[in-house]
Amino acid sequence: MLIVCTKVSSQTADINTNETTLNELVINVVAPELKPLVYNADKVAVGLLIDTLNKVSEYSSLKFNVTVMPWGRAMLEVKNGHADAIMPTLYTNERAQSLVFPPQQFVNFYGSVLIKKVDNNFEFDSFDTMTSKKSVAKVRSVLLGEEFEKAKKEGLFTIAEVSRLEDAFNMLLLDRVDLVVTDGFAAYSSIKEMGIEDNISVMSISSLEEPSFIAFSPQFAKKHDVIEIMSIIDEFNNPDRYKKILSSH
Repeated sequence: MLIVCTKVSSQTADINTNETTLNELVINVVAPELKPLVYNADKVAVGLLIDTLNKVSEYSSLKFNVTVMPWGRAMLEVKNGHADAIMPTLYTNERAQSLVFPPQQFVNFYGSVLIKKVDNNFEFDSFDTMTSKKSVAKVRSVLLGEEFEKAKKEGLFTIAEVSRLEDAFNMLLLDRVDLVVTDGFAAYSSIKEMGIEDNISVMSISSLEEPSFIAFSPQFAKKHDVIEIMSIIDEFNNPDRYKKILSSH
């Protein structure tokens, strides 16, 4: 298990939904690896989102235990009530059937990208102008906006799903797929870390804002006011501030 925010307390208490005061409450959160937002370093969860939650823990009565794990397992942990929340996750009607999404977003993403090897002559203008089917690697269960999801349903891609973005890039470099698709900021972080800037080319799919959330388990949301919890987090968090920070990574 890959644990934890450094400012975590082991003491728990209930939240009083009839009052504005909040007693100390430990929230167990699971998260997929998404550098530089959240990832594991020396068996400790770190990243920009962890920095925010640590600040919340330091100056409020909310405390967080964060465990980094593959996306599919993380979703199961929350759906089964073994974890209290998952972050960051995009809203879909399907996910809303098993997760509780508060109205406040946690972080905004700004555009998905297609990535190819530099010797690939494919140029992307739009999905409507694609004339041949492409093989694409992507991180399992990660949504990449309505345009890509529509193109996938129309059969423009054959999809190879992986647990980590680095695995997708390795498949691309070994010519096992034509393209990698991912969030732009996640792509730039992994490309820089892997040192493959000269081997690949990045093509933008969309620049539309995609709000992402801390989504809670139904069991947790029945006991605690998740809107009030997010209101406290929002005192220390601006969903748009990561755009400027991430652009420097």
